[in-house]
Amino acid sequence: MEEQKVFDEMLECKKNMSTNPIIKDFDFKELNEIQKHYPQGYHGVDKEGRPIYIERLGKINVEKLLNVTTLDRYVKYKIYEYEKTLAIRFPACSVAAKRNINRSVTILDVEGVNFKSFTRPVQKVIMQLRKIFEDNYPETLSKMVIVNAGPGFRLLWNTIKCFLHPDTVSKIQVIGSKYESKLLEMIDESELPDFLGGRCSCKCEGGCLRSDKGPWKDICMADQNLKLDQCNIVPQ
Repeated sequence: MEEQKVFDEMLECKKNMSTNPIIKDFDFKELNEIQKHYPQGYHGVDKEGRPIYIERLGKINVEKLLNVTTLDRYVKYKIYEYEKTLAIRFPACSVAAKRNINRSVTILDVEGVNFKSFTRPVQKVIMQLRKIFEDNYPETLSKMVIVNAGPGFRLLWNTIKCFLHPDTVSKIQVIGSKYESKLLEMIDESELPDFLGGRCSCKCEGGCLRSDKGPWKDICMADQNLKLDQCNIVPQ
């Protein structure tokens, strides 16, 4: 029965969270500071039920970023988020969508990014993250939309894409400042942050990229003891 199936899937999500050592043991206490110097995070789902990941690369300040953390810890944090998506976000989205969800959508805001922005420290961070992603998680990306791409970024992109696998490049679409209609084809206004043309602001959570909004927060996986009455699900 449907209720029992959802209940079982929720228990499996919780098991994945509690047994994955990367998720269970890693504590990235400097996240709030990181958000000030490199806004990023998961926020909502697209119309297919896939989790949405957003980065505002144009606002990165690597010098300040590395004043509050180390490159090694930042890389571990990114691995933690990838693993959390595999173990928690995808199963939770699958429960919500009532079908298998195993890929995500990424929006990369590159407003102001050009060759001058691509300093050696920025290159080091991006290239290390690229290698981790392509070595371990390439099939988890459904689509990436790069927005606010000006002439400077487009020149830079011609260089960057040479370092990416062709399969990854084929999933990436680069758009200028008129991107809202494209995003709204994929994502409901209520799931899209206001700074990208949507209607969501997540004021109570300190902003959309700090909220971690999504089905993974809606099905009672945070508490050590799953409480069925809070989930409004009774196994039959």
